Amino acid sequence: MLRKILSLLGLLCFIISTAFAQSGTVRGQLKSSETGEELIGATVMVKGTTYAAATDLDGKFNLTNVKPGTYEVVASYLSYETKTLTGVVVRPGEVTVLNVQLGAAAEKLQEVVVEGRAIRNSENNLRNMQRKSATVMDGVSAEQFSRSGDSDAAAALTRVTGLSIEGSKYVYVRGLGDRYVKTSLNGAEVPGLDPNRNTVQMDLFPANLLDNLTVSKTFTPDMPGSFSGGFVNITTKDFPDRFTLQFSTSIGVNDQTTFNGKFLSSNRGKTDWLGFDDGTRAVPEEINFEIPFESSTNADRAEKIDRATNAFNQEMAPVRATAPVNHSHSFSLGNQTELFGRQFGYVVGLSYQRSFSYYNNGTFGLWELTSKDAEGLLVESLLEDERGVEDVSLGFLSNFSFKFNNNNKISLNLIRNQSGQNSSRYLNGIFPETSGVYDNRAIFESRALHYTQRALSSAQLKGEHLLPGFMNSTINWLGSFTLSQQDEPDLRFFANDYFVTGTDTAYRIQPAAYTLPARFFRDLDETNLDIKVNITTPFKIWNGLEAKTKFGAAALRKDRAFRENIYRYRFTNEYDYNGSILDFFAPENLGVVSQPGDPENDGLYRYGVYLQDGSQRTNNYDGDETIYAGYGMIDLPVNEKLRVVTGARVEVTDIYVESFNKSLNPGELKQVDVLPSINTTYSLTEKTNLRLGYSRTLARPNFREIAPYTSFDFVGEPAFTGNANLKRTQIDNFDARWEWYPNVGEFLSVSAFYKNFKNPIERSINTLALNNEIFIQNVNNAKVYGLEFEVNKRFSFISPALENFVGSANLSLIKSTVSISERELEQIRAVRPDAESTRPLFGQSPFVANASLSYQSDPLGLVATASYNVFGDRISAISIGGTPNIYERSRPMVNMVVSKRIGQHFTAKVAAENILNPEYKNSHEYNGAEYIYSSYKLGRTFSFGLTYLVN
Repeated sequence: MLRKILSLLGLLCFIISTAFAQSGTVRGQLKSSETGEELIGATVMVKGTTYAAATDLDGKFNLTNVKPGTYEVVASYLSYETKTLTGVVVRPGEVTVLNVQLGAAAEKLQEVVVEGRAIRNSENNLRNMQRKSATVMDGVSAEQFSRSGDSDAAAALTRVTGLSIEGSKYVYVRGLGDRYVKTSLNGAEVPGLDPNRNTVQMDLFPANLLDNLTVSKTFTPDMPGSFSGGFVNITTKDFPDRFTLQFSTSIGVNDQTTFNGKFLSSNRGKTDWLGFDDGTRAVPEEINFEIPFESSTNADRAEKIDRATNAFNQEMAPVRATAPVNHSHSFSLGNQTELFGRQFGYVVGLSYQRSFSYYNNGTFGLWELTSKDAEGLLVESLLEDERGVEDVSLGFLSNFSFKFNNNNKISLNLIRNQSGQNSSRYLNGIFPETSGVYDNRAIFESRALHYTQRALSSAQLKGEHLLPGFMNSTINWLGSFTLSQQDEPDLRFFANDYFVTGTDTAYRIQPAAYTLPARFFRDLDETNLDIKVNITTPFKIWNGLEAKTKFGAAALRKDRAFRENIYRYRFTNEYDYNGSILDFFAPENLGVVSQPGDPENDGLYRYGVYLQDGSQRTNNYDGDETIYAGYGMIDLPVNEKLRVVTGARVEVTDIYVESFNKSLNPGELKQVDVLPSINTTYSLTEKTNLRLGYSRTLARPNFREIAPYTSFDFVGEPAFTGNANLKRTQIDNFDARWEWYPNVGEFLSVSAFYKNFKNPIERSINTLALNNEIFIQNVNNAKVYGLEFEVNKRFSFISPALENFVGSANLSLIKSTVSISERELEQIRAVRPDAESTRPLFGQSPFVANASLSYQSDPLGLVATASYNVFGDRISAISIGGTPNIYERSRPMVNMVVSKRIGQHFTAKVAAENILNPEYKNSHEYNGAEYIYSSYKLGRTFSFGLTYLVN
């Protein structure tokens, strides 16, 4: 009996599976060709059959169980022309994707017949989004940064007009960075991982997990008001229209690093390859007490110091190793299916990258202008620089979307990015402060072992709801929780100098000239809770045109905790450094080396090399920031050519930062701001727009800047003092753009902008401090203005034979001025009487240029791209006193990528990066001479990759 039941069940499953296998699915989306917006409630039907569906609140439709064959599919919507797509092929068990644009109907309704296509071009979609946007917007699609071989969001953003990257992490838009650029992830704010910055480290986001990156350069009230340069939105992969599986792997070699047996490294933990420390670098568990000051008579103190000193590993210098090959791997899986009889979509992605870099050709120098009569800068140190770095990045993404019906859906997006960087560095050269000698008889040495692990975890829940009974209004809401962490466990420094006299070499450690050997532990944890709700209501106005009102509210809560512990090694004279770090930290030299009762002991505790707690409570702080916002705006088509989007946003700010040193007053900022905005778009022709815009935005100080206490960073850095009286910066923004879209995927634009800053926040020099001290203050005014040019054009206009070639280029010309405070200017002019009273903004380049040439042949499955990027000299550090500022010097970057489809599922890719191998150089310039602050080369990287795709 049981066998019969099982047989019947098996037969039933076979019949069902066969039936489903014999049918297919037609799926897609309808949009307006004029506005680019989704058409909700449109009808899609298969001509001559009963297959029909209405589009949902995303403009999407889903026709299931369609018998295999070739059909005509009709798409229709009230007040829009009807389109019939011919030659639509439905295959058993497969999904046919149709994405259709409907144009507004003329007075006489007509039907347009087009040929169905199941291919969507991401770059074209992005251009269409750009054309229909209410703001001046630029961006880069997944297709573009795949062609260019970009591995993360930071590299991809260098392709965008007016954007440059500082330190391979931080985005500058139109010469403005840090506090003037806002970043969001799928519309939700992302916390930064650097305690001294306001911006997000963009290298955290692997490119293969992203759909596109957009940069809005003008403000509308539904955006956060705290940006001026640009609002960067990172859009992660959405679920596909049909089953998609992709796996990619690649290996790469660097001509300066790979297989180099002199690579600098350090002892690693078992999980370093995953981007986080396994506890190898943690403070030893035995140190569960506060390390006391040394005592020659107190047994308890001596015992604790001895235990703490011996608990740590004694690795304080880099070791040599052989660098392996770079490698990266990614996997993604996505589909649309049904769950509980409702449409359900999902995508899951994993990404892993591990790379190595090394140089031994570096230079590091410190210089000072000592008097107005000096012919050149005085050298404070000039060192040879050698460094090895291992970078690991691990990313996870999952996106789930459930549609209750055509009017309601929710989405859940989960992201985890983990990265680790293991850096080992050795410097040596002249350091006259240690001996007063300016030649190779006196040499300074410094070693640093620095491990940084970063993590970003985000959970976003979103909902979209159409209200047919309330004028077809749409409600969308977002709740996002993000935890970001940056840990620097066991950052180690060991510095010494030596003096050569004839055949004798004398080694020493001089605490008066540089820091004692030390270990730093720094942890930053920040949480973001971001809640938003928006209500959009369409309504008809004159001449049958449709306007929209949009209202919304938002609440953002940030909480930050920053902790720092410092342990310094001290030593008695008889245990001074003799040139060997191993001898210096020999077990017999550590902690208590003699105690009462030992032979020849005078009844006192004697120390060799021992550990002391150098932590400062002042450096540890907690901060919270709360921002409430509400806005109202209208999107008003005055006529068929002129569109006006205007409104205002109100933001209420409350920032509070408190140091662990309770004797210091906390830092606070409370403010209410009204931020108006107006953006106009005039359609000169169907393919040409003229945009004009004005808005007021603001910039806030970060937690560290508003905390009114002094802290010391790592070796060589001046003290940093916050300012509790900082004001927020108000910025008036004026923008204009002419843009032309001659053909699909082609684009030409000219933009102009002007920004006026009231109370900009700038670094200044405290002339009353005994030692070098940087503090933050508001200066009176700053201005930024410039022009932008961009072109993206197929070469078929030259000859049809060049149809497969596409060229793109963009150029930004930027000028900025910021006033220098009177006190700082007085100090500068003491040694440079002719110094100007203004300077460019920190990090602002006078020009940024990009160019690329691509060849794409679909029949051959071949894509080849060469790309070029360069920026102008920009200030990378504000120097102390009258010494000229340090500039990061211009360097050209050239990359090439070639990919070839192999069969139906495989694609091979070869890439060459940093082909010109330019010098990474920061320097002063004085009296026509250049003085190197830092310089090095990173070598060329060549890689080969293979991708397997089922789609």
